[in-house]
Amino acid sequence: MSLHLPDDLLAARIRECVLDLLDQRGPGHSICPSEAARALAVRFGGRWQDLMRPVRTVAIALAQAGRIEAIQHETVVNLDEVRGPVRLRLRCLPGRRNSYAA
Repeated sequence: MSLHLPDDLLAARIRECVLDLLDQRGPGHSICPSEAARALAVRFGGRWQDLMRPVRTVAIALAQAGRIEAIQHETVVNLDEVRGPVRLRLRCLPGRRNSYAA
């Protein structure tokens, strides 16, 4: 498989990869979007740098759906508005205690 996947199939692979990495990392832990891009590049070929924009686009959709949140300097940020490096983590569900919840 190459990077020339139809957009919906590429988005599905990215979504699966991001959520798998976060599940492996565990509650309260985060990943860099480049970790997902690198993992996908290894699996399907291509340059990981070319996957950064699609990874961020899928991360925005996951955040809007309430599945994940983006953090920058330990503060939750809106991926649509923030610039610079961010990390992604599973969103803390209301009424549930995660390791990063006080």
